[in-house]
Amino acid sequence: MKLIKSLLIIIFLILLTIILLPIQSIIRLFNFSASYTIPMFYHRIILKLLSIKIKIVGTPSADASLIVSNHASWIDIFIISSIIHTSFVAKNDVSTWPFVSYLAKLQKTIFIDRNSPKKLTETSDIIKNRLLNHENVTIFPEGTSTDGNKILPFKSSIFIICEKIIGSEIKIQPISIAYKKYNGLAMGRTQRQLIAWYGDMNLLSHLYGIIKAGIFDIEVTFHNKIDISENKTRKDIAKECESLVRQGFQKSLNRGV
Repeated sequence: MKLIKSLLIIIFLILLTIILLPIQSIIRLFNFSASYTIPMFYHRIILKLLSIKIKIVGTPSADASLIVSNHASWIDIFIISSIIHTSFVAKNDVSTWPFVSYLAKLQKTIFIDRNSPKKLTETSDIIKNRLLNHENVTIFPEGTSTDGNKILPFKSSIFIICEKIIGSEIKIQPISIAYKKYNGLAMGRTQRQLIAWYGDMNLLSHLYGIIKAGIFDIEVTFHNKIDISENKTRKDIAKECESLVRQGFQKSLNRGV
């Protein structure tokens, strides 16, 4: 039964993608304001099919914000996008991945090369323009995904964008994503690796593993917004965001015990 169910879900996902791809392509081509609506609808359906339940703690900002989140899986993108309209900042490697890169571009993903100061500056200008255009932008300052059991130190380089929006009304909203329960029970360290995607894991086999695994409960905490001021360096802001995200992450896991 599990095999049949998994195959039906995969077939439905393929059909859904085939139907929505041309619609989203047209929306992006003409730059319609609904460019984030289709991804939100698409991601909500996928999370439902994958038996992933989301609990929201706190309140997402009503104003355009720089969203700062921890990162343990490609699922995080679906989770955040199912709650708020946002584009994402991804490592430059993703722009070369077959098909995935096309899907990412349809959601206005901004690709970043952290090893090139010049390109990093150019990318920060794109992020600034998005924010000033009243669009949310989400970054994952750990720089990579984890096994879902910890949060890595935040890299301050991506926070160069903060230097460019000082004096604007743009604020930062940190969020914490915690994988809490598996089939109704508190999730252990090894079980989080069922949904976490990191290292050299194969994307398709990981997706299939999630489909046949069971029910996951994930908690997303939206923290109070952080002001950007001239008195804060990007390292200060990175540390402040990391502290809030780490605290929220731990509180979520403790609530799951």
